[in-house]
Amino acid sequence: VDAKGVLDAVEKQNITFFDFWFVDIFGELHRVGMPSYAIDEESFRHGLEKLDASSIVGFKQINHSDMILKPDPGTFQILPPDYDNGQRKNARMICDLYESNTSSTSRYNRDSRGIAHKAAEAFSQKGITHTNWGPELEFFVFDAINVYPSPFAATHSYGGSGYSIESKESPWAKGNVSTAIAIKEGYYPSQPKDTLETFRKDVCDDLYKYFGIRIEAEHHEVATSGQCEINLAYGEMKAMADSIITVKNVVKVKAKRRNTVATFMPKPIFGDNASAMHMHQSLWNDNINVMFDPDDPVAQLSQTGRYYIGGILDHARALCAISNPTTNSYKRLVPGFEAPVHLCWGIGNRSAAIRVPMYNRNQERSKRIEYRVPDPTANIYLLEAALLLAGLDGITRKLDPGDPVDENVYKLSASKRREYGIGALPLSLKGALDSLSSDNGFLVSTFTKDFLDRYMELKYGEYTAFAQTPTPWEVSMYADS
Repeated sequence: VDAKGVLDAVEKQNITFFDFWFVDIFGELHRVGMPSYAIDEESFRHGLEKLDASSIVGFKQINHSDMILKPDPGTFQILPPDYDNGQRKNARMICDLYESNTSSTSRYNRDSRGIAHKAAEAFSQKGITHTNWGPELEFFVFDAINVYPSPFAATHSYGGSGYSIESKESPWAKGNVSTAIAIKEGYYPSQPKDTLETFRKDVCDDLYKYFGIRIEAEHHEVATSGQCEINLAYGEMKAMADSIITVKNVVKVKAKRRNTVATFMPKPIFGDNASAMHMHQSLWNDNINVMFDPDDPVAQLSQTGRYYIGGILDHARALCAISNPTTNSYKRLVPGFEAPVHLCWGIGNRSAAIRVPMYNRNQERSKRIEYRVPDPTANIYLLEAALLLAGLDGITRKLDPGDPVDENVYKLSASKRREYGIGALPLSLKGALDSLSSDNGFLVSTFTKDFLDRYMELKYGEYTAFAQTPTPWEVSMYADS
């Protein structure tokens, strides 16, 4: 769809308002609305002079804050009715961010969508025409999350704070014999225990009907209390990133309309599985899967695919600052909950950081790798860009990852891990940021030093605030000291 096609659709479909979407450096979605009669072809050519960038975290100072939103007509979609309680028909477009004008040289370097676009240009030098991505998006839908005494007081916890989670499925709730799911027993339950089957189907229907986003599968995940998973059919890099932003927002909006709350926080429940965003990736030269080698007797994985794995594993600790960007992320990356802890790859091995799926042999179309470390708090634009650049660095430097590990990595002794050369992921957000500080050369030309410095500055501040805040656990443990 081009600008003229969008304007024609406005007339034919009686669209009254546009939502213009963009994300900040952490991937948080923002929007501004305009009546459709205020939009013309100049809006697409010269953009919308509507952004005070000093009011967006991580963007501009107040004395240099004017920025331009340039709508991407290719992202034009009519929004589902849940987005407006009135009778209006609304549409959305995702915007790119510019300074002073909309020439390519004025693209804002802290626009994470722009970073993904720059990264997508890098693979053409490696004989790759496009990349395919297939995220598995996990999240929780609760009846309520109660934060005491208030959300503000919980992050400024002078007098103490706490929280509680309500769900019809939780084993700690009363009067829910028919819907209670025990800890770690939520994988593929049927109704009535699965109370969110209809919700997930409604989400999937809207994603396809209104946004053209194809879904492979939906299901309840392992954790109790409404853990869900939606698998997206694979797609090219930029379109898939836009789709993830869309899916997350549709899930939140539809949950709110049901008087429930959806969260992509990785680990809201102690002692149960957490939410991940496993990233399936493949490299293509037109219709040839560059990762596929039918003559490889082990995994039918090409040497290029092995080098790509080697690059990701080599930079994995630094990547965690982007793939697992919150303090809560590291409560997921612990042994015993199906989340990776150590750096290795395996064939069909879900205890490894990188899994090469192997359901059937001689399947070029589906040959891919799955990076199991990320969680859904990651900014999808930055995540795709960083993974791609790490993998391409592995191809450039010919970083072979060694032999695949076919053992349960969680149960390997420390000496065995040393023998196999298996490293460990960071234990905290600070550890990940320290790694990124010392290992970012593979990102700088695309992300820019300015972006990385600002990103790390904000994230270090986030970790410091968390580290200085007493928690209910600590008070219970140590108040009687």
